[in-house]
Amino acid sequence: MTSHTFRFSYLYVLTIFTFFHYSLCIEYEETALLEFKKDLIDDAYLLSSWNNSNGDCCKWYGITCDNQTGRVTEIRLRGSDDMADFDNQEASVQKLGGKLNPSLGNLTSLEYLDLSSNDFGGNPIPTYIGSLRNLTYLNLSDSSFSGEIPTQLGSLSALRVLSVRRNLYSDDQYELRVESLRWLSGVSRLRHLDLSGVQVGQVFDWSQVTRTLLPSSLEQLHLSNCGLPPITPNLTINLSSLSVLDLSFNNFSTNSIPSWISSFRSLVSLNLANCEFKGSVPPGLMNINSLTTLDLSNNQLTSIQTTPETICNLREINLSWNKFDGKNLSEVLSSWFQCESSKLESLRFVGSGLSGNLPPQLGNLKNLVHIDLNKNSISGSIPDSLGNLSSLQTLQLGFNSISGTLPDSIGRLSTLVTMYLSSNWISGPLPDSLGRLSSLVDLDLSYNEINGTLPQSIGQLTNLISLNIERNFLRGVVTEDHFANLTSLITLRASANTLRFELSDNNWEPPFQLQILNLNSWSLGPNFPHWLQNQTDLSILYLASTGISDDIPSWFWNSFSGLKYLNISDNNLSSMSVDDFFCSNEEQNQVIYLNMGNANISGVLPDCFSTWEFLNIFSIQNNNLSGKLPISLANLSSLESLNMRNNKLSGELPVNLMNSKSLLIIDLTENEFTGSIPIPIGDEATTLRLLNLRSNRFNGEIPDEICRLDSLQILDLADNNLSGRIPNCFNNFSVMAGKVDPSQVVGLAGDEFRGNAWLMMKGRVNGYGSILGLVTILDLSGNDLSGDIPIEITQLVELRSLNLSGEGDAGEEEEEEGEGGSDGPEWGLITSIVVGFVVGFWVVVGPLIGSYSWRTKYFEFLYDIWCVVWHFPYLMGATSTNSLMIKLQPKIYDHIMLTVRISFIPSVCSQVPVIVIRLPEPRGLSVETSTNNRRFLMVFPLLTAALSTPPDIWCQIVAPFLIFSIIELAISVASIVQVREEGWTSGMRESGSIDKKE
Repeated sequence: MTSHTFRFSYLYVLTIFTFFHYSLCIEYEETALLEFKKDLIDDAYLLSSWNNSNGDCCKWYGITCDNQTGRVTEIRLRGSDDMADFDNQEASVQKLGGKLNPSLGNLTSLEYLDLSSNDFGGNPIPTYIGSLRNLTYLNLSDSSFSGEIPTQLGSLSALRVLSVRRNLYSDDQYELRVESLRWLSGVSRLRHLDLSGVQVGQVFDWSQVTRTLLPSSLEQLHLSNCGLPPITPNLTINLSSLSVLDLSFNNFSTNSIPSWISSFRSLVSLNLANCEFKGSVPPGLMNINSLTTLDLSNNQLTSIQTTPETICNLREINLSWNKFDGKNLSEVLSSWFQCESSKLESLRFVGSGLSGNLPPQLGNLKNLVHIDLNKNSISGSIPDSLGNLSSLQTLQLGFNSISGTLPDSIGRLSTLVTMYLSSNWISGPLPDSLGRLSSLVDLDLSYNEINGTLPQSIGQLTNLISLNIERNFLRGVVTEDHFANLTSLITLRASANTLRFELSDNNWEPPFQLQILNLNSWSLGPNFPHWLQNQTDLSILYLASTGISDDIPSWFWNSFSGLKYLNISDNNLSSMSVDDFFCSNEEQNQVIYLNMGNANISGVLPDCFSTWEFLNIFSIQNNNLSGKLPISLANLSSLESLNMRNNKLSGELPVNLMNSKSLLIIDLTENEFTGSIPIPIGDEATTLRLLNLRSNRFNGEIPDEICRLDSLQILDLADNNLSGRIPNCFNNFSVMAGKVDPSQVVGLAGDEFRGNAWLMMKGRVNGYGSILGLVTILDLSGNDLSGDIPIEITQLVELRSLNLSGEGDAGEEEEEEGEGGSDGPEWGLITSIVVGFVVGFWVVVGPLIGSYSWRTKYFEFLYDIWCVVWHFPYLMGATSTNSLMIKLQPKIYDHIMLTVRISFIPSVCSQVPVIVIRLPEPRGLSVETSTNNRRFLMVFPLLTAALSTPPDIWCQIVAPFLIFSIIELAISVASIVQVREEGWTSGMRESGSIDKKE
């Protein structure tokens, strides 16, 4: 008993001694850590436990000590690296900054050092790290280091893991590089090497690195985005343990995938994405039995060969953005379909040019979790067998040509999280089984042809966050039952359908809190939707064309204080108070985009836009606004597009409007502005690309200073009271003069929107959006300008439309050049059309229609002439073949007859109304006679009609001849060449030009 008591007492004392002695860190190491902390920036107070009052440094945040010696062995200070929070300011605070104090070198027992995902502001990696000889793990990746990687790292002979990766998606300017790679030979025990983002291309030699510098024990090699030189085709590499190889984001455009990569028989993961590889995937690569993850995306690969013997172990394959143009999806996947038990979990072929139907066998790949076949040419319907994929989480088939209805079996995909089927030809009603997709978070069926009503079962998707059904043919009534259990919904996009929202309870409060709501083209009115009042998180609200005929409620800005995008155009807001709407919010408004066009708004715009400092796009066209343009609106420093066309605004324009450094588009057409055109002040460059002041009451001369707006490519000052000379400096407009290449799209609000405008050209008003940046217009017509046309205008080589017509000398001179015309009806032009039509058509063609004998003799006469001209080459060739006569197929004959019956094609070139006359089908003409005279029968009436309409005559002539050429080509291709024993061919046989066919 005594011995047992003694033994227990000894162990107790030993335990207490160990606890109080060995758990305490070494004093000089504690001092070293405190010195290390001094040079760090710790905004998130991650190191608040690092202080003298907290005696044992082994208990400090991120510190681990040896239990026996008390020495610091591990420092784990990894920062926030969640890519979902990449742009999150709060996440960026969770990072250490500053520099690495040399005191860290005193921690000689340190084995593990992780300082990754921090922000050290471009400071270099310190050389003293090479003195930490016991290090086995060193991770300095994604921490904004710069400069040269110290060669002293080669002294870390015990190192197993080395990662100094630079984040590929980082926007910092810091660059890591190496001047030599010889130090790699010193880390002979290395298992994991990650130099991604480090520029090694200047010193990288494939033979030297792979044969002598990399240790044979290496298991993972990451050299993504390193600027590597072209791969040496034939290499002998002794890396038998290599399981992970990442060479992505290097430009190997001169290479195909080298065959030596297939020699890594232990390879588990291979990433060759974004390498510009060409040709086919080597068969040997697909025969690596151990391979489970393969990423060959963003290359120029054209084919892939697989066998079921080896492909069945593959779990993830990504061949997106390659060039398998025309390859059938079923053929590409055929090897997987032969697997008894395929392990494939992720299938990604985005934008690779695949065609064919979705194979029913796809439903046999039971382990599939992700399917991404977006942006291909896949057609056909979605097979019912897809419902067998019980593990499927992602189904992305957008931007294809998939048709048919959604199968009811799709409701069996209980694990589905994302379903993206946008931009296809899916039709029919939505199945009720959609309501059984209990895990669904994101549903996008936009831009299809889905019809019928919206099923109420969709309201059972409790996890749904985003619902997009825009641009379909849905119709009918939507009630609160459709949203009954959508408690997680944040985004609802359902515009461009014919849906009507009817509430049984006017006090209904939605179960969700939306951030994005787009119900354009729904029927919501006449009252402004009261149920929106509690949607206080909204940042995007689109209610255009919703039948609202009401005032904007007083609670609007209180509820929507965070609103950034608002579209309430094409409604009836005649009772709205513009003062209350624009001035009621005393705090800074967050709105970036505001569209209130075609809303029957009246009143005077108040001068309170100083609280709208974030406004980029303001469109309030086609209303009844009066008064002056507010100075505070003209002074907005962020405004890029201002569209106030077709109102009753008056007075002089604010001077600052032309001095804006942000405005790209100014459209004040069809108002009542007076005074002179504001003069730009100063020599600072502006960005204005479109200035449209047409149909106002501006007077005075066009100021020379307008040429300072050198980015202008559309200048329309037509229909004002301007006088004087035309400035001789228009060649300063750089786009019109061809000095600067235009961009096709006018990007607004950081390219979130594209600029659009309604422009007058050739007497017509047309809308321009996607090509607005390519349009160049100079229109000064309808003014009282005088003097000569400046020679500098001839230097505007990229100008697409020029109109200087008007009452002065310049206008008359331009009219002689055929550019534009004056307002009002052109009676001379109308008279010439009528006379030309009567003389050119009825006098010539009329008698031929009325008299059968005249018509017969006329065609016989033309035939004699035509036959000689047309068959002259055949007669000269004296051919003995029997292939000169064309026997038309019935369809071709029908096409000719259709063309003969149309004497006038309405020309898109003409500025005047056109008349369409249908001739009766010629009677008494055989197929052969019509065939051989088809050119005259088609061309004569078309040419007659073209000559009877003076404007744009050449365009009208060319258009019919293009149609004529297409018909001729169709005849030549579809015809059967042979000889017939009838009609006009007898003369040819007698002359010996053709042989008689027995």
